[in-house]
Amino acid sequence: MTRAYKEDVRIQELSQELEVRAKVILDLLPYFGITEKKTHSSSIPHAVAFAIRLKLRNISPHADTPSPRAAGNKQKRGSR
Repeated sequence: MTRAYKEDVRIQELSQELEVRAKVILDLLPYFGITEKKTHSSSIPHAVAFAIRLKLRNISPHADTPSPRAAGNKQKRGSR
C-alpha cells in the first residue's frame, strides 16, 4: 500500500537541492500561504515544496542554453 502523502520537506534540504540560499525560499513562503515564522531548519508541506521547485526552476533554469523565447528576443548585431 502506498502513502497518499509525502513527508514534509526541510527548507535547508530544499535550498541545497535548488542551489539557492534558504532565505530565498523563506521569502517565497507567504506567496504559498505559509505565514507563520519559519527558519532554515523548519519543514514545509510537500505540496508547497513542489510549487517552490517549479517557481525557482522557471526563474533560474540550470541549463546553460537560453530558452527558445529568450533566444527569439535577441537582436542581431552587425560586425564592427
